[in-house]
Amino acid sequence: MSTGHEGIAAGNSAGSSSFSRWVRAITALLLVASATFVAAYYVPLRRAHMLLIQEQQKSVQKARELEQTLGQVRGELQAKAAEFAKVEAERQQAAAAKRSGLERAEQLKSEVAGKLDKQIKKGVAAVAVADGHAFVVLAESAVFLPSTVDVSPQGQGLLCQVSAALSASVGQAPLRVGAVSGPPDSVPPALQAAYPTPWELSAVRAATVAQSLQDKCAVAGARLSAVGHAEHDPAAAALGETKLPPGRVEISIALPAASPADK
Repeated sequence: MSTGHEGIAAGNSAGSSSFSRWVRAITALLLVASATFVAAYYVPLRRAHMLLIQEQQKSVQKARELEQTLGQVRGELQAKAAEFAKVEAERQQAAAAKRSGLERAEQLKSEVAGKLDKQIKKGVAAVAVADGHAFVVLAESAVFLPSTVDVSPQGQGLLCQVSAALSASVGQAPLRVGAVSGPPDSVPPALQAAYPTPWELSAVRAATVAQSLQDKCAVAGARLSAVGHAEHDPAAAALGETKLPPGRVEISIALPAASPADK
């Protein structure tokens, strides 16, 4: 009996030892499998996950930077658009004012020309508009007595007619009187003797006309100025093909600027 029990115990001990080896082997296999899984799958997946997170963060940061840049560009575009709109509005206003000014100038020219129709047809008067001024140009023979600087009775009436026509169209704006003497060979000898230079002759004639407008035509002296142009004619370009003698008297008035309502 003793021997039998010992055999059974020995068998149990051997079986237990074998089981333990199997457990250790399986455990080792599991550890190896786990290590292999971690090495082969988890670590790369972890690294890939971290890279994805980093790329996502970079993408978010880049998106923020792009959004900020886009906002700045949008703001600049809006500012440029507003500036362009302002410039365009000013351009349109200026164009409208210019059109209005041209229309007013042509209207004034027609009104004054209508009142001086007889003198214009006779070739002793002309009306022109240039550089913001309306010019009424009169031949010196229609204003002065022959070979003098004295205003003739007919000339006085013509001067009053001109000042009345300009005042009716423009109001009490200043009147500038200018005189052009013409070339020396067109000046009578008596006048050449009294006024040796074209500057002297033209200055005296301009002053005489201004004085006549004040004394005979009731034009306030504060509205008048006089200047001699000698042989230089500032209204020549505006007159174009109008044929008038070289010696002239020019009465000009500044055209009114376009009002805000006209714009």
